[in-house]
Amino acid sequence: MTQSNRPTAAEQQALTLACQAFADATRHYQAAPHASTKNGDAWIRFTIAGKRIDMPVLIKAGAHGANAIVNRMVSQPAHDDARPLMLVTQHVTPKLAESLIAANIPFLDTAGNVYLQEPEATIMIVGRAQPTLNRTDQTSRSTTPKGLRVTFALLTRPGLAQEPYRTIAAQSAVALNTVNLAMDDLMERGLVVVKGGQRVIADRRRLIEDWVTLYPTRLRPKLGSRRFISLRKEKDWYSEARVGGETGADMLTHEIKPASLTLYVHGGITPNLMAKGLLRPANVGHVEILDAFWPEKAEAGWNLPNREVVHPLLVYADLIMSGDDRHRAVAQTLYDRYLASDPA
Repeated sequence: MTQSNRPTAAEQQALTLACQAFADATRHYQAAPHASTKNGDAWIRFTIAGKRIDMPVLIKAGAHGANAIVNRMVSQPAHDDARPLMLVTQHVTPKLAESLIAANIPFLDTAGNVYLQEPEATIMIVGRAQPTLNRTDQTSRSTTPKGLRVTFALLTRPGLAQEPYRTIAAQSAVALNTVNLAMDDLMERGLVVVKGGQRVIADRRRLIEDWVTLYPTRLRPKLGSRRFISLRKEKDWYSEARVGGETGADMLTHEIKPASLTLYVHGGITPNLMAKGLLRPANVGHVEILDAFWPEKAEAGWNLPNREVVHPLLVYADLIMSGDDRHRAVAQTLYDRYLASDPA
């Protein structure tokens, strides 16, 4: 894959699974795909002991041929103002890890093997076995676009995990069988457990981090993003939509001056919304409109004071996905204020 190409679906999956595996292997640190226009197929943002490390990555979805990648990466010229290119692949064997470490090439795989040596932190984990295909298949049941809808519903409606599966399906706008598969997977992964005869979220922080990591690559691309410029100076024209992104964060925290407007709509973009906003299609427009992926009736269960904004979980995910340094502190405020505690 050339650096100018977008990651394929298989490569994107390898990137996402590798980030999840890093969190599982280290237990205390996090990694997430990170959007960037700089050099590299993609970037990973590592959060280690409160420090953020952004690494450009070269994705090799399959381990076959990875040795050739080593030679390719060694031959690439260094950049004075950039991190070294990190190899992301399905599995790094102990022998390959030895070659990569000797060449000072950072790597991360879907088993949780990792070599990262930067001024902020050094982490080296090798020898973890290659994940079985069965494990990957099981994990995918709760991380498909529809599975992520189920997780979103569980995280945004207090007590939903203990409700009948038909209720969860209704709140997620998915089929009952999707809920069966997603819940089985979440319980198998220890994210949902049965306690006192009731299902509860066992690790809310990890479930949030998993959802936020996967949302940009698994669910958001399915939401029909369209961009516009608005000729309307007033800010009251989008009352029929829910606000996310920077503007949503400003409405919830008053800690950011938004430069863009992200809207989520039920039932598509109406002529009324186009007219009120004086919207004109534009590839790089500051207004982005996406389809809401949750049923409108679910919003009543969010128990939020501001009904103009999407759930803070989605605002948080939008900010993290942007990769904008201005958003880091605001995202932390959102997390601390709305997401850290398990709602009653």
